[in-house]
Amino acid sequence: MTGPIRVPSPRGYPAATLHLTVDPTEHARRQQAGLGHITDSHCALLDTLMVLPADDPVPVDDLTERQQRDVRRAPAGILDLTPDLVTRHAIRPCRVDLATVHATCTRASIGRASSYAPICSRAIVTPTPPRRDYLLYEADFWGIGVLLDHGNGERETLVAPRPWRPKRHTPAAWRFAELAYASYLSHTPTPETTTTSNRAGEEARG
Repeated sequence: MTGPIRVPSPRGYPAATLHLTVDPTEHARRQQAGLGHITDSHCALLDTLMVLPADDPVPVDDLTERQQRDVRRAPAGILDLTPDLVTRHAIRPCRVDLATVHATCTRASIGRASSYAPICSRAIVTPTPPRRDYLLYEADFWGIGVLLDHGNGERETLVAPRPWRPKRHTPAAWRFAELAYASYLSHTPTPETTTTSNRAGEEARG
């Protein structure tokens, strides 16, 4: 995996910066297959994909009727399906390592950062020290880091974020990874766009 890459949080989640590690092999595979992120409309499909081992064929008859419907409706690039076998190729496209909320350290910002507790490590990046020391104790209690931004690229750790250890791989966690990956795709220029931009810049300089 490559990273970290910083992207905005998906719509519907508290404003934060997500620090991602993108799986380059899965990203390249999806690009080649013309597959982006697996969308919200495919939530039921993620439940089914979770029961299928990656790159290991499974007899279609071993699936329930609902699971068989899910795999038949799956967009191209997610799996291969024959009359007898289904093989899942899609895996989680990225890992969300950290969510940083950029705000002064208050109970409100601690609450915003806490929203990401089931997903990743969290931290508040604040331009000024908290006015009340108990806020640092509260942040530490919830495992939320507090980083003081001095404005010159230097950040002082007032409270270290607690490392996040997933208890298990769930469809909800996979869904959020897909949303984070969608943010990555929408905020990262494609190679063609980058080449065109570079060429335009060279022509302007010439």
